Amino acid sequence: MLAHTRLPPPPPHPAQILPARLAGGGGVEFRRKLHFLSAELHLDPFPLLALHPELRSAPLALLHASLRLLLSHGLSAGDASRVFSAFPSLLTSPPEESLRFLSAAAPLPPPLLRAAVVRSPRLLAASIPDTLRPALYFLRHRVSLRRRPLPLAAALLLAFSVDRTLLPKLLFLGKATGLPDRAICTIIRRAPAILSYGIETNLTPKLKFLADGMGMDPAAELTEFPHYFAFSLEGRIMPRHEALRLRGVDMSLKEMLKSSDDEFKERILDATLSGNMQRM
Repeated sequence: MLAHTRLPPPPPHPAQILPARLAGGGGVEFRRKLHFLSAELHLDPFPLLALHPELRSAPLALLHASLRLLLSHGLSAGDASRVFSAFPSLLTSPPEESLRFLSAAAPLPPPLLRAAVVRSPRLLAASIPDTLRPALYFLRHRVSLRRRPLPLAAALLLAFSVDRTLLPKLLFLGKATGLPDRAICTIIRRAPAILSYGIETNLTPKLKFLADGMGMDPAAELTEFPHYFAFSLEGRIMPRHEALRLRGVDMSLKEMLKSSDDEFKERILDATLSGNMQRM
């Protein structure tokens, strides 16, 4: 006679394995909170709970209020999900003051505010007295960027530290190019994104190639075309310079980099044919 054996229960789904301190007792409120995060924000609630345990005890109404706040400033539900995924603490600390500052002080109207926050959710998590306000003051008074509203590239800089990021790059550009502070600020006003690029990973190698690889004067070229740093060194700058060098074609930095691949090839062909016709 075979003995009756009792099979062990199947292992729980990984989503069901949650530390007791995050489980919230499995109450109705907690289950509604999980549903809000997963069904309305389309986020996996369990990594968020692990990263931000305060979600366990926060009232569901507070989470709804945080979402409504972002929607009221022109963000979509998908935008809000991206923001909360990057900074889950904003679910329990609605960034009302940050949004008010960005809207009124920068100022960023709703379409521009949405674009800036989607690109850099850190804008809503950054400290106003320690980061946002000093960065805005730096742009307005040190760089003399007076445009209202701030352009998007400049608005994104508000999330950076003045002492650790913005000022060191401004000073580096002045030292590397020999340009006076006023000229560097003019360059930055035309291309604010320069201050978001890394000194070691972007500015230094591109300046070196501009001077040594292309034989150009960085001060003159950046004054003429400050958007140079926005282009990939390996993907566009070096290959296009080599194509011009091999064919003996001269082209301004702006023409070389801003044209599409087809336009660039057509300009090289036209320049080559013109040179051949002149030699005939």
